[in-house]
Amino acid sequence: MNDFIQTIQTIYKLKDLNRTGWVHNNIKNPESIAAHSFGTALIAMFFSKKCGVNENTCIKMALIHDLQESIVGDYTPFCDITEEQKHQKEKDAAKILSIGLDNNEYLNLFNEYELNETDEARFVHDCDKLDMLLQAFFYENEQQIDLETFFSTCQLPKSFQPLIDVRKSIDLLRKK
Repeated sequence: MNDFIQTIQTIYKLKDLNRTGWVHNNIKNPESIAAHSFGTALIAMFFSKKCGVNENTCIKMALIHDLQESIVGDYTPFCDITEEQKHQKEKDAAKILSIGLDNNEYLNLFNEYELNETDEARFVHDCDKLDMLLQAFFYENEQQIDLETFFSTCQLPKSFQPLIDVRKSIDLLRKK
């Protein structure tokens, strides 16, 4: 039980770890990694049925998709680390967390998300991106700043039309 408590204590750090992209863009009161995971899970819950994917799997995957960042931190594409190094560090951290949680489901969901080969994994990846786009839109409006880089570098594949429709709505609202 002590391993579980220590692991949860590590994971709970995500409540206080701010997302790196927002910090680098001088966002006031940037969201935490935990808040981002919550937003991603909400999007998964609201759109999973409309997109024909397993709701339960997607919500769980969205909630755990960044747990490993409690150990390795939040890397952005602009950090000085290769994609391979990032994935290896995250994979190692996920293994450590799964031992403390004594739960294979977490590691299975993490691996499914990382491989990005199932419809559920692809959907959660898109929910992850959509949450970031929504947050960028909110920050632009609240803090009167330009976060165009986030919008121009984030593409949603043409797989899940309801998510694409939200993206289009964001783009239209930004033009006003």
